[in-house]
Amino acid sequence: MKTSQKIELYYFIYQAIREKTRVKIKQLAHSLDLSGRGRTFKVVSDYLHSMYENKISLKPRLNLRVFENSSITAYFLRAKSRRKLSSTFQNLAEDPRISKVLYLAGMYDFLVTARLDDLNLKQYNVRVAKKTHMYTPIFTIPHGWKNDVKDTLQLFAKSSLKKGNLERELEDFLPWSDLDWRIYHSMKTNARKPFTHVGKSASVTSDTVKRHFYESIVPYCDIAHYFFPRGYSHYHQSFIIVQSEYEKDLVTCLSVLPCTSYVYPLENELVLSIFHEGVTHLMTAFQKLEEAGYIDNYLLLVPLAHW
Repeated sequence: MKTSQKIELYYFIYQAIREKTRVKIKQLAHSLDLSGRGRTFKVVSDYLHSMYENKISLKPRLNLRVFENSSITAYFLRAKSRRKLSSTFQNLAEDPRISKVLYLAGMYDFLVTARLDDLNLKQYNVRVAKKTHMYTPIFTIPHGWKNDVKDTLQLFAKSSLKKGNLERELEDFLPWSDLDWRIYHSMKTNARKPFTHVGKSASVTSDTVKRHFYESIVPYCDIAHYFFPRGYSHYHQSFIIVQSEYEKDLVTCLSVLPCTSYVYPLENELVLSIFHEGVTHLMTAFQKLEEAGYIDNYLLLVPLAHW
């Protein structure tokens, strides 16, 4: 099978899982017409395994939305000393209060997120340069998966946008029990994890896990799924903090790119995580959008490591 045909097949599988997270191999095989005479479900299983092994896609994650009683605060940190930054990153990553930490190159040294708005980080010899609420992330569908990154960035730069910002709201209440939280933490990095495996770790039956997953977990989460035509490791990743009055269309237009983009709404800005093959083309695109008046200002950060 030609590489282009394989990528098309991977994209079909990615879309099928995005639309129905726990779609079964048998259903995928029927959809792909791979279940007839001389075919086995193992073919689809092998494709799925290869897709994840080569990081064409990453396993679907449970992304818990933000609520009045479970919101996210983002802390942009500057180290007080330039020594032992890697050790500081490791120490932050081991802090159980922190849900995510990124080691950055640029104006900030670290980005930390936590479901606490009073996180004390003094023991890490850092200062909080910016503190802001972070709202539910958006993960784009890369409709430009067949095209080159450079060409799609040029297309993105020529976008015609209408004014309009994303809504920033906290949902009312997250009514989870301790069991719901255990199931969520067991499945958050792989929403397709077998219920029997989750049940063993949570000390309940697989039927109980299944019931809680569909009745309690899924209604309060978004499924984050990803696609990278040439594999995740092939691309460079940049974080761009953007101020714009054209947020909605700006995010929509990211779908022309070949890879999934991550969008993190802050109180007054967006953090865009964009995958590309060369920062020059990326920055040229944003410069053109700024010149067209669609972006007020932007700041480039480069993630060096994450946890």
